[in-house]
Amino acid sequence: MARLIPLVLLGLAVYFWLRTRKKTAAYLASYESVDDPARDRRDPPAPAA
Repeated sequence: MARLIPLVLLGLAVYFWLRTRKKTAAYLASYESVDDPARDRRDPPAPAA
């Protein structure tokens, strides 16, 4: 049981890390897909908490 707890915590850390990477990639892709010539001169929109 004592060896199982670190494995579970490591698994959760990897899961949340992969989920965050996926959401970040989707956010950046949605920003880059905008066809707007002024896009390069403004900051990306703030994330919605």
